[in-house]
Amino acid sequence: MKIGISIGIIGGLLVACPALAEKADRDRPVQVEADSVRLDEGKKLAIYEGNVILSQGTFQLIADRIEVWQDDKGFSGGNAIGRPVRFKQKLEGKDEYAEGYADRIEHDAEKESLKLIGGARLKQGDDDLRGHLIHYNTRTEVYEAQGSAPGASPGRVRAIIQPRNAAQDDASGASGPVRKP
Repeated sequence: MKIGISIGIIGGLLVACPALAEKADRDRPVQVEADSVRLDEGKKLAIYEGNVILSQGTFQLIADRIEVWQDDKGFSGGNAIGRPVRFKQKLEGKDEYAEGYADRIEHDAEKESLKLIGGARLKQGDDDLRGHLIHYNTRTEVYEAQGSAPGASPGRVRAIIQPRNAAQDDASGASGPVRKP
């Protein structure tokens, strides 16, 4: 059994808030605990089920089930399912964490995208973004949120964005009043 490949494809799900995440986490070992695991080296697929806890450095993800895979080009992806799936990661250079919650989280390394689906919430400090779906493109650093599922009764997106002062902008290198959630 080639566990190295299976553990390697786990990294595809570790993208909580990549632009803001603690950079040192990338060099830390990945640890996974679950009630069971099924590794299919031929399909480059790993399925962890039952109280799954995945961590790497300051990043921690808790789910009922995590599936991760790798394609022939080396791109990886993963889905985490739970009620809810939860993740938390320390932000680079801050004594603050980014947190996320959703019924399902999908990551696609090739498209560089992260989707939080169903009861989706991203929280950074006192900033908070909620909706049915939150999509984050890690390449463009663009967030999109929808208030309800297609075909469902109308829902709304809710965002709370705290004001920033000039000293905070200068210290962080930001150039505008709106922070990423």
